[in-house]
Amino acid sequence: MGELDDRLLNDLVDAVKDLLQKERAERLRDVYLIGDIEKDVARSTIERLRELASEGRKPINLYINSAGGNVTDGLAIHDAVQEIVSRGIQVSIVVQGMAYSMGSVVLQAASPGRRLAFPHSWIMIHEPAKWAGWQSTTAAAEHLDRLKQMQNQIYQIMSARSGRPLKQIIRDTRRVDFYLDAWKAKDYGLIDDVIGGAARRLE
Repeated sequence: MGELDDRLLNDLVDAVKDLLQKERAERLRDVYLIGDIEKDVARSTIERLRELASEGRKPINLYINSAGGNVTDGLAIHDAVQEIVSRGIQVSIVVQGMAYSMGSVVLQAASPGRRLAFPHSWIMIHEPAKWAGWQSTTAAAEHLDRLKQMQNQIYQIMSARSGRPLKQIIRDTRRVDFYLDAWKAKDYGLIDDVIGGAARRLE
């Protein structure tokens, strides 16, 4: 009798473990990109995205609340998301708070129609010299070739996903930080939809 009870108990424990593991796998397909985009954040974000992609083909959600950061680290995250999307796995990117500077570039990597923002979120884009972290013309001049290449990469990403001409992107970001609330970001083409669209739109 004791052996039978032990076997039933073990079977029950195994069944509960399997159920919890299944629920966890279904529930935790969310990744959070919070704070400055730098090498450690980029590494952990990319590792988590790839881990989820290897576990199955169910959709992944990447939540952003970032003021931006390093250009190459941001582009690394962008490219990692794009690679997962190219495998046919849906990746939604959701702005929850802000996606400024390189955060706005990462946002553009989402699957078609899956660039989203909560109603009180903000998106900001600006010229690549600021993305690169070079505040002086002297420092920017030292890296002019690299700056031009980064500028072309970033403007191409923004233009391709927003549908706006390159000239407009360049004009709107020249010498200023171009801030858009969620609704204006949708009009501009930087996001596809506002989550909870019944919320009041800012005018």
